[in-house]
Amino acid sequence: MSLWHRQSHDPLRSTGKDRSLTEHNEARSDSQRWGKTNYHDFDIFTVVVCMSTKYNVLITFDLPDADPLPPVLTEALTTTQVVALGHYKLPEQTPPGAAREQFGSEIREALTKLVRPLESANIPVQTQLVFSSARQKAIDRVARKDDCDAILTMGQVDSLDRLFVALDGGPEFDRLLSFVADLLTATDASVILFHTRELTLTNATDQLIERGIDHERIYQQLSGRTDVERRVVEVENECDLLVVGEPDPSSEIQALGTISPEITLDTDNPAFIIRSPSRSWV
Repeated sequence: MSLWHRQSHDPLRSTGKDRSLTEHNEARSDSQRWGKTNYHDFDIFTVVVCMSTKYNVLITFDLPDADPLPPVLTEALTTTQVVALGHYKLPEQTPPGAAREQFGSEIREALTKLVRPLESANIPVQTQLVFSSARQKAIDRVARKDDCDAILTMGQVDSLDRLFVALDGGPEFDRLLSFVADLLTATDASVILFHTRELTLTNATDQLIERGIDHERIYQQLSGRTDVERRVVEVENECDLLVVGEPDPSSEIQALGTISPEITLDTDNPAFIIRSPSRSWV
């Protein structure tokens, strides 16, 4: 038996209609400028590229041996602009300046190669290189400094057929759905909306339809309040990509109670975490 439902009784498949990717007409500068921002515990080097698209997504690459971004995620990011954060973990008692002098050129070259597929797809990219022993603190500072709307946690995925979206009533609800609509526009995936209230699922479905998403691509998973975590695991394991809001301690439900400040999810799939402007991840 299927774990989710929708009002239509068609099989769980997308409509099959060809949907072209959103075109980008923004002009991109051919020149790049390296800049440096100093913090007391790490150094940041920045490549500034002209950008003017809609959502700002932070992607962290753990250098020097970071995995490349899966091609299907590059496709999903075509309606966004990207802040690519290259993080190099400092050895114990190593000052950031010393690591930068010793490894800076090598790490910068590695990061440049990792973002090349994004640039080839005409996705505006801002590249930042961080030498730090505090990875999450560095991510949080860059996300706030560059006003990132979402953070992508890396994972391996070969295709994007189903998105899993955990809803809550937080301040990021509307822009989470706007972000999901853009992902669905850029791909042929279907989406599973997850919540404990039917009204919330209905409202979310209506918003996606209003944003041009075919109702046949939208599914709902209504969960009881006593088995949220179990149902999340069951559903997310059948999906390819997760989209969740930043955890809100004041929310009536924590649909993904396993999320920590490190954004550790009970899955190996990639996930977009939609940031709330009213809270910090520190």
